[in-house]
Amino acid sequence: MGKLLIITLSRDDDGRRADRIVRKVLKDTALSTIYRLFRQGDIRISNIPIAPNDRLKEGDVIEIKFSERSLENGQNQTIIKSTLPKKEYSQVAFSEIPRILWQNAQLIAFDKPRGILVHDGSSSLNAYVQRILYDQLEPSASFSPGPLHRLDRNTSGIIFFSKTRKGAELFSVAMKNRRIRKFYAAIVQGKIDEPISLKDFILRDKKRKLSLLDDRKGKEASLYLSPLMHNKSYSFLLIELITGLTHQIRAQLASHGYPLVGDSKYGGSKTAKISSYFLHSCCLGFPEPIFEDMPLTIFDPLPGDFNLAVSDLFQIDHEEVDALISHRIEQSLEICDNNLFPEKGAKHGRYYQS
Repeated sequence: MGKLLIITLSRDDDGRRADRIVRKVLKDTALSTIYRLFRQGDIRISNIPIAPNDRLKEGDVIEIKFSERSLENGQNQTIIKSTLPKKEYSQVAFSEIPRILWQNAQLIAFDKPRGILVHDGSSSLNAYVQRILYDQLEPSASFSPGPLHRLDRNTSGIIFFSKTRKGAELFSVAMKNRRIRKFYAAIVQGKIDEPISLKDFILRDKKRKLSLLDDRKGKEASLYLSPLMHNKSYSFLLIELITGLTHQIRAQLASHGYPLVGDSKYGGSKTAKISSYFLHSCCLGFPEPIFEDMPLTIFDPLPGDFNLAVSDLFQIDHEEVDALISHRIEQSLEICDNNLFPEKGAKHGRYYQS
């Protein structure tokens, strides 16, 4: 006896190819089986067979018929659903719950703690976001919320996730076209007492999981360094990342003789109080906001341990550290509003701080 899977498409499925949607729904099924279902006419809308390249729309009801001839040996033959299969998300336990910095109907920004993976596994930030958004968002056959850019495990700070397909697509286009300004704070070895612009070419060594400078085969890597504080041995920097390659900041600074303190992978030395590097995504700027209700700037203060490390190395009161960063970002963005970062949780004009 044949089995039937019935799927009603939502807004985030609108305009997508039929095969892309079916492949998402039947993610554990071999591609050869999926395309055989199409060829045999076992994938239909309104009882009419559809082709893999047909563009579908919101509200379409796909019927996928499984029969003895269409299933491979060992393939599950007990699928009978009238709606999308319910996803199961386990509880994700973090020692520090990621804070929501800002959100609208399309996007959500988190403050990622250091030590948490973004993408992989059941204990990743992605798994956590999937779970907390699951009941809030309309079910989709082909779209799931996900991270829109990268942060390494030990990099903290602002990271955006999509809530909708539209949000994901528009954010990705803005990132690709460099319409999003990305600022990081870091502590490096060596004295930097004036702004520096770096442009190199970086090649990823996948076997060693390292990024290396390579003028012949590498991809362009650009960033600006602005010293916030320095002494004879260390510098506290605001970094504007122009491109966004894997390990770019860590590899590029190390190659120029300024490794991140504690970043042993790229030659950085540990100190008595810094056993792993500090790198914090402290600000994202949107000169042309992606959505009307987006702020021009989102700022995320340093984590407590990072702030304490800066205070200790440079003999500055910890309450002054974030003010120093925000003032320099204001200068970098060439904004004259003296109240760029108002009180926590408040909106001021077009600017926002968590």
